[in-house]
Amino acid sequence: MISRRDEAMARLLRARSVAVVGASEKPGALAGFVMRNLIGCGYRGAIHPVHPTAPSVFGLPAVKRLAELETIPDAVLIGVAAERVVGVFDEAGTLGIKAAVVLASGFAETGLRGRALQTELSETARRHEMVVCGPNCLGVYVVGTGLALYSSRLAPLKAGNVAILSHSGALGIALAHDGRLGVSALISAGNAAVTDFPDYLGFLASDPATDVAGLVLERIRDPEAFSRAMGEMHAAGKPVIALRLGRSQKGAAASAAHTGALAGSDAAFLDFFRRCGVIAVDDADAFIETAALLSRDRRRPAKKGLALIGVSGGAMAHVSDLAQEAGLDLPALSPATVASLRELLPAYATPQNPLDVTGIVFAEPRIYGAALRALANDPGIGLIAAVQDVPAGLDDEGADEYHGIAAEIAAHHSISSTPTAVIGNLAAGPHARFAGLLDAAGVTSLNGTRAALAAIRAFLEPASPAPPSTGTIGIEAQPQWRSRLADGEPLSEREAKAFLADHSLAVTREALAQSPEAAIAAAREIGFPVVMKIESPDIAHKTEAGGVHLGIADAEAVDRSYATIMADVASKAPGARFDGVVVQEMVVDGIEAVIGVTRHETFGLTLTVGSGGVLVELVRDTALSVLPIDHRAARELVERTRLATLIGGYRGGPKGDLDAFVDAVARIGAIATAYADRLTALELNPIVILPEGKGVRVLDALLIPRSGQA
Repeated sequence: MISRRDEAMARLLRARSVAVVGASEKPGALAGFVMRNLIGCGYRGAIHPVHPTAPSVFGLPAVKRLAELETIPDAVLIGVAAERVVGVFDEAGTLGIKAAVVLASGFAETGLRGRALQTELSETARRHEMVVCGPNCLGVYVVGTGLALYSSRLAPLKAGNVAILSHSGALGIALAHDGRLGVSALISAGNAAVTDFPDYLGFLASDPATDVAGLVLERIRDPEAFSRAMGEMHAAGKPVIALRLGRSQKGAAASAAHTGALAGSDAAFLDFFRRCGVIAVDDADAFIETAALLSRDRRRPAKKGLALIGVSGGAMAHVSDLAQEAGLDLPALSPATVASLRELLPAYATPQNPLDVTGIVFAEPRIYGAALRALANDPGIGLIAAVQDVPAGLDDEGADEYHGIAAEIAAHHSISSTPTAVIGNLAAGPHARFAGLLDAAGVTSLNGTRAALAAIRAFLEPASPAPPSTGTIGIEAQPQWRSRLADGEPLSEREAKAFLADHSLAVTREALAQSPEAAIAAAREIGFPVVMKIESPDIAHKTEAGGVHLGIADAEAVDRSYATIMADVASKAPGARFDGVVVQEMVVDGIEAVIGVTRHETFGLTLTVGSGGVLVELVRDTALSVLPIDHRAARELVERTRLATLIGGYRGGPKGDLDAFVDAVARIGAIATAYADRLTALELNPIVILPEGKGVRVLDALLIPRSGQA
């Protein structure tokens, strides 16, 4: 059953008739661009210009108002100033028009007044059950039908199967007009006040003209809706590529926690993309190359191994270096493949992966083709990449020297079940004669080494949604702690550890001392050596304030440390409250780690795991997950860090208790989920991972309540 929203999206992107409000022949008028584009792109539907005085626009009869139209169009393009938009929009909705494109700027991107205007537009759209592209956008262009409700000049686009959705108008134009991609639709979403990427993806999942979607996005307003739309795209077998803008500008909240600085905004987006099966790329070059490969070669490799073949040992070494950095697998060739290549190649060639077939192939191109066949038959190879630079600056005679190689690659690609692509190390692309031969045979030529390898990785390791959760640890919020967190006052370390202990986390034995004598008594009861720390709700990082002393071995040292801590803290944090010194057992045998929870502006609470201790920000060995998280995901999270190597017994060292640490990670995730409305940040740094079978111990904890929560 088609929903009303699906029907409205079809009215927008499959419109059979459109009205253009603000239509004009005046040079530079936005709606005038739209009229020219609709006519120039061959739109075959009815076009209804709306102009207050002109009887016609570009030879088409015009009306003064939408209400004067004899038939209701599928979509309306509103090309008037921001202050007039809502009135026209309301008129359209009242008439029963369900889809609109709003070009004007002057909405939420401009400040309070603009935000109020955008809210009014959104509420009007919801009242009329309309979908809206924009405001502050360039519009939509569906290449196959010529539906060009688009307010910028459109050069002829090569029709194809890649849909480009962009919050940025300029980047959308650049990517669509690069010339490398065949485009099915170009959508400039602008502010996306009502209709955003999840809505467009839901439509594209069933669009027969689209096989790949490429996103240029600044934000995700509704992660759940985005995830559902990605599920539809995966069900349709359509990969989604994303280039996110503004990755360095915003970090996670709770800067008082070390993990607030470590767990930046981009890490949360990357984890979310991983969960949804989105292919994240770093720049426009990687976007183009990835889209080109995924859209042109619809075969999916059965294996993840990459074989490299070329005629230059230096170029092969260069690509191999970067392939290793990219995490690509260049497997050793099977004995049968090696034997076959040894018979084929001259004695001075080495049959291996990467394979340098030597310059003999310029004289005998058939050897190149035979080598391709041998690699394609190797049981470990899923894709063959021919590394070949044929610079565009060569003269035609120089480029023709590579004709035999290109012909062999093209012939092999047409008959082999193992996909083949070509890597050119230069971003400028190959000579037209070389590129033309490959293009005619459907071989994808990838330009720029790093971008090419990013595309190949996406091809060999298709992104897919994370498996469903097997269930998280069942933790319910305890009333006394909900009440304590509700007052918004930060917890001292001792109180934070009491909170953790009440939720089954192992913490250190400790006692609060408000005099040197009490500290000595506590140390004797706990047992030397001990740790001494300042007790203060105002000092997040005690070491930096001189508030931590380690390895205190006797009563005399306790007495000295008590006095020194109190003096140093009073000097370095003069405004801080402190209630004495905590005497704590010292755990000396284990691996220091950090588990941190911080609040992200888009995804809510996120969890970070990594190597811990005082050097946590210097080492920066962390991995992040959006919550919730189960044991399987917790283990995978730990395995994404170098910490996992330490736990596994680095260079013959003792193994740490991995199972206990994974359980602690999953438990912290469950605690954070249970208290999600009460937490801003929760950090365990360090939590010590004891030798295998002996568990973990929380040495220090920071808990920042979420203020203003009832």
